[in-house]
Amino acid sequence: MTNILNANEPQSLYTLSWTHAVDCKFAVDAATGILVDVNPAAEALTGYTRTELIGMHATMLHPESERARVEVEYLKAMPLPAPHSNFHIQRKDGRSVPVTIWSSERLELAGRALVISEFRDISEEKDREYRLATQNWALSAFSIAALALGRAQSAEGLMQSICEAIARESLYVLAWIGIAEDGPDRKIRVAAAAGSAMGYLDGLRLSWAVDEQWGQSPTGICIRTDTLQLADDVETSEAFNPWLERARKFGIRSSASVPIHIPGGWQGALIVYATRPKAFGTAPIEVFRRLAEQIVHGIHTLEQKQLLEAERLSREETQKQLTETLAAAVAAIVIAMEMRDPYTAGHESRVAEIAVAIGKEMGWPEDRLEGLRIAAMVHDIGKISIPTEILTKLDELSPGEWALIKEHPDSSYAILKNIPFTWPVADIVRQHHEKLDGSGYPLGLKGDAILPEAKILAVADIVEAMASDRPYRATLGLELALIEIEGLAGTLLDAEVVRVCTTLFREKRLSLSTDKSVP
Repeated sequence: MTNILNANEPQSLYTLSWTHAVDCKFAVDAATGILVDVNPAAEALTGYTRTELIGMHATMLHPESERARVEVEYLKAMPLPAPHSNFHIQRKDGRSVPVTIWSSERLELAGRALVISEFRDISEEKDREYRLATQNWALSAFSIAALALGRAQSAEGLMQSICEAIARESLYVLAWIGIAEDGPDRKIRVAAAAGSAMGYLDGLRLSWAVDEQWGQSPTGICIRTDTLQLADDVETSEAFNPWLERARKFGIRSSASVPIHIPGGWQGALIVYATRPKAFGTAPIEVFRRLAEQIVHGIHTLEQKQLLEAERLSREETQKQLTETLAAAVAAIVIAMEMRDPYTAGHESRVAEIAVAIGKEMGWPEDRLEGLRIAAMVHDIGKISIPTEILTKLDELSPGEWALIKEHPDSSYAILKNIPFTWPVADIVRQHHEKLDGSGYPLGLKGDAILPEAKILAVADIVEAMASDRPYRATLGLELALIEIEGLAGTLLDAEVVRVCTTLFREKRLSLSTDKSVP
């Protein structure tokens, strides 16, 4: 059989294994750590020839930062076979390659103690792990960013949350957002930052001016040109030279600067630093671009919220001023009414007291109670058109006089309808003499056609009138008034309003104020 390696020399399986192994093999002198032989795979991985490798100390295969650990964890472990992880081969061209190492037990060959070390290139495995970690980190970063968008109360808080989301991945030692300032030096202000290398920013001098030395950084160029800027390796990047020593101190090897532009606002950049060179592939850059977009979207949303909130507060203040003005006008009208009819002085304010107490017990909000109160205070304003002698008449009213009295809800409506109340005050006042069965006046409304406020006002009006003195009769007493409305509940008056009213007086001890002044 012809040998495929050398037809004139028989080859052992051991020789074949050494020559054609995929993994790198190094024969190391156990006493000195010197390489005495290597296989072709070792030449391919290291970039050195066999001649260059033989005679080299085993520690020189590794980056300088790993050599002390090689002495402790690898060379001293040679008497027994062992695996060794988290090491790298330092290639002749300077590139660092991650490897896993297996070392054999000591072997004797021609009176010499040797150890065979096998190195396996795990770059692809590390790349897969990195891509998976990046995908997981991206999902995490986006979820945190989404939460930040929902919870942020300010642009600063939103930007800080985004930086913290990025820096959760240990590969990224620092994430910060710089905003371009328009002063003479065109400085870049740190608006938010997070990460283990925060100290890098202390005293950091950056500019986005084209004619300034500090404006030639990747971040300065990014802001000035509105373009993505990458520094794949700060050790070889000319743009990073002024900050190289600072970067080394914090373990920074690469950076990405992603532009941020707020329409009608400011411009800046999202800057991320990583501990490994060429850390910013397509996937992480896409994440950073999207996060930058989320910052723009989030700030725009916050600005809109702030504008809406300012508008709401302005409307509320305007409404408050209008309500106060109307309330003052109502108070003046009530005083004028009571001057014409001193016998019913305090009637409106006591009706308002009862009505508001009923509404509050029924769980109405404060704003609605205020509308009810104002309606109660002016519910008899239409009586201003009725002659005083009729209002104060001690004898029984004639049919004509009674018909005139019954016109006061319509008169009240005519007076109030053009006043810009927030609440339907004019309609409430017009309906306060309506009854559930349609027998009331002036419209003959039935059931649900009557406003809830008018139903409360009707009950409060009856109770106050019966429990107070009138020029034509003395008070009938509160208990008789309560019995009266109970007899009308469900037919003429709203049953629930009656129940609440009687409960307030009998069980919760509601009492009417005897003060006849307008509150």
